[in-house]
Amino acid sequence: MKTLKGKLEFISFWNPIKLITESEELDLRDEYFQVLENLNGKSASIDYHMNNITIHADKNSEYDIKFEKDDLKDTILMILDKRNNFGFSNLNAYIPDMFQRLNGMQVIVTVNDQSIGIEHDETEKVFEINYTNNNSCKIPDDKIKKICKIGKNDCCIFCTAGSNGFMCEKFNSHMASHLLNRFSEGTMRANRIGNCKIVGRI
Repeated sequence: MKTLKGKLEFISFWNPIKLITESEELDLRDEYFQVLENLNGKSASIDYHMNNITIHADKNSEYDIKFEKDDLKDTILMILDKRNNFGFSNLNAYIPDMFQRLNGMQVIVTVNDQSIGIEHDETEKVFEINYTNNNSCKIPDDKIKKICKIGKNDCCIFCTAGSNGFMCEKFNSHMASHLLNRFSEGTMRANRIGNCKIVGRI
């Protein structure tokens, strides 16, 4: 088992998924694609929780990994396909969603030939927030400048303002994806991927 530790920076599967360690910058796509290739066509399971996800071989699972990556067509298929029956779990939704949740945080990645997992490094203390409006999170008034740094050079890209006041959209998958794309294209003034952590729902 190999253990990697560092800060996660995620835009999409079409950009390098950066793990910034003390000594180097890794692209986690290399690790994930290799494990998925190793598991392709084999029985496997997914363990998915609020702030961690593991994909691993599981001889007792009724699902098989199906992995197809076509660089020419820019397509990636990653699913857990139910054997001898209809049904599947879309890893191409679960994995990016977790990367968005853990974005900007210190993470621990554990990997071997048959499994790969990622989780928040609990030694890092970060601001914890709750879902309040569907998948958006109301930002407490006293944290808008202290944590989100509104009006400062290092404002968080996920902080938005609307009729409900200031909201965090880091854990709203669709909106977070849109904001990350704008960030990567340099079309927004905010320039920091915040490291806040989702812990539940109010």
